Amino acid sequence: MLPLLLSVLFLHSVSAKQDCIPDQWEDWSSCTTTCGATGTRQRSRKIAILPTVDGVQCSSLDFLEVEGCNRFCENGGILQSTMCQCLQGYSGSCCELDVDECANANGGCQHKCVNEIGSFKCECFAGFELNDMNVCKDIDECSVGNGGCDNLCMNYYGSHVCGCIPPKILEMDGRSCSSENHCVTDPDAVHCEHGCVIHNNQFKCECPEGFTLNESNFECDDIDECQSNPMFCAGGTCISGRGPNKALCNCGIGRGLDSDGEKCIDVDECKAGISQCSHTCVNKNAGHVCLCPAGMIIGKDHKTCEDENECLRDPPPCSHSCHDLIGSYACACPANMELEHDNRTCCEIGKCIRPLSAEGKTTTSQKLVITVSVLAVVIVGILVVVIWRMLKRNLSTSEKVLRAIKHGEPSPPDVFYNPNTESMELETRGMGVADEVSRAEPYQTFHRKNVKNYGITEE
Repeated sequence: MLPLLLSVLFLHSVSAKQDCIPDQWEDWSSCTTTCGATGTRQRSRKIAILPTVDGVQCSSLDFLEVEGCNRFCENGGILQSTMCQCLQGYSGSCCELDVDECANANGGCQHKCVNEIGSFKCECFAGFELNDMNVCKDIDECSVGNGGCDNLCMNYYGSHVCGCIPPKILEMDGRSCSSENHCVTDPDAVHCEHGCVIHNNQFKCECPEGFTLNESNFECDDIDECQSNPMFCAGGTCISGRGPNKALCNCGIGRGLDSDGEKCIDVDECKAGISQCSHTCVNKNAGHVCLCPAGMIIGKDHKTCEDENECLRDPPPCSHSCHDLIGSYACACPANMELEHDNRTCCEIGKCIRPLSAEGKTTTSQKLVITVSVLAVVIVGILVVVIWRMLKRNLSTSEKVLRAIKHGEPSPPDVFYNPNTESMELETRGMGVADEVSRAEPYQTFHRKNVKNYGITEE
């Protein structure tokens, strides 16, 4: 028996001891950065089973886990402990930004600087070439194929020109040489309206800028920019002119040409400072308006604000005297009068209706007027109720008498005057009051006058 008891106690003590058991890990959080050297992410979990007193406790490391993430550098950058070391031509925390070398002193280039991803290059203007020192050197075009010239080639800094050995003459292409000057030897050349050039060993009439040869090949016609360039003066009126760039664009008031000189756009005169408004300027499409503060009106020039004499308005603002002020006006009253609460109407002193004092509180006189008005309304209401009750009581008695007469009752009820209620009453208890009947006669007479209303004919 004793060994069995000890074994039970031992098993109970073993089963009662419980260590801490963590739950499953949750998902990783998003990384704190997309690149660079400092990105981290974390995940956590909770306790699934709590430990007993003798059980093993959970460590704080069992519930939170942190690790690095997205730790890399772009564009060949070198990852270090806390930052990215970028290659030349790149910048940013991840080396993700290109450095525009041309933005600083043209990149050190003599002519043109062309920025590229992570780098840049120098280029030269036409007629020059770049040497190993990044210096633009003149190209001797005449050294290669005689510069394309038939006869003579003369090199210049950045360019070259062709020439001809006399008596040959340079044609209009600037390279070929004609055997003779056809503009002199050909008799038709004298018909050129403006000028003559040699082309393909023959003469050709030429026109100045803004003109073109017509079908005669001798005369020049003006080029109509309004027709040749439909986009010119869009939104306005194009006016043709004779000669190069002589077309005019009329955009209208408040509008002007854009930076390209082709389209008509609204001009903000307020921002441009050309409105000349003395106070407030409001821009509108194709114009602007000048506004004035209260108490002022716009002048005849529609730009300058002038003081308005409110006293000249029709009807006048004041009931009696009006004094104009800068931007306002003031009303005045005679000696025996004062201004109403509207500050415009004059009334006798002490008789003005002022709902509220200047301080926004009810004055003593206002309180008295309000009290008297309330009492008057109450008294009138009481009188109406008393009169209505008296009429209702008398009318009720009258109706009873008339009904009795109408239905032919042998002994209609007696009517008597009750001095206590000061009204006519119907005797319903069988006890008539003979000495009061005579006083009821006026009441009975009143009913005789109205008996027709009940369909009873008087004899």
